[in-house]
Amino acid sequence: MQLKLFWKILLISPFVVGAIARAASAQSLSGADVDDWTPVTQLASSSSNSAGLDQVTSVSQLTDVRPTDWAFQALQSLVERYGCIVGYPDRTYRGNRALSRYEFAAGVNACLDKIQELIAAATADFVRKEDLEVIKRLQEEFAAELATLRGRVDALEVRTATLEKQQFSFTTKLNGEVVFGVSGLATGQNARGEDVFKTAIFGDRIRLNFDTSFTGEDLLRTRLQAGNFRSFTSSLATPEGEQRFASPDGSNEVEVDALLYQFPVG
Repeated sequence: MQLKLFWKILLISPFVVGAIARAASAQSLSGADVDDWTPVTQLASSSSNSAGLDQVTSVSQLTDVRPTDWAFQALQSLVERYGCIVGYPDRTYRGNRALSRYEFAAGVNACLDKIQELIAAATADFVRKEDLEVIKRLQEEFAAELATLRGRVDALEVRTATLEKQQFSFTTKLNGEVVFGVSGLATGQNARGEDVFKTAIFGDRIRLNFDTSFTGEDLLRTRLQAGNFRSFTSSLATPEGEQRFASPDGSNEVEVDALLYQFPVG
């Protein structure tokens, strides 16, 4: 009998405890100043706004640059005024999409170079003072990206110069020479005292030189020659009076007369 009574009391006790708790809560609330409370919706809105302002205080903290950022709009104004960015290969500027900070820094650098060209060309009046202040501020905001970009450009220029020195390329120049002349024997005998055939001949000698350079400091020459000035050495039994441009057979056939290569040492 006592056990049954215990379970009945245990079942009723939660309601009793709840009633006591509600009474205590109502008593404590009645003593508070309700007018000093702030609605929960206002607290949530206030916390979200303050968090947003604390997260981004400068363009330098953004991982990309959006069309609504002041830096994007400032650069777009410079582009429209000075034409310092040509655009993408498909002839579009794509000014309505976000750019990475390095893409944006490339645009800032292009506008900076353009303005410097205008100043160097004595057209400084064309550059507005306000634009100089804008470009200065952009330089400060994107100083790290500009330094990285210029470092990469310098490294690329060094690599390009190295490749140009090491690559195998050549240039060939063509030059030629044509000689016409009259040669013959007028009178007398040869070195052996024999009479020679007295006559005069009209002859020619043609040379084509192919000068090739691989490094700019070397020279590979290939010479083609043809001529019909026959040598009189066999008839005269002496080279005296011989033309220097005479050929042994005088057949006027094209042949490789010279092949030489020269290069600096040291």
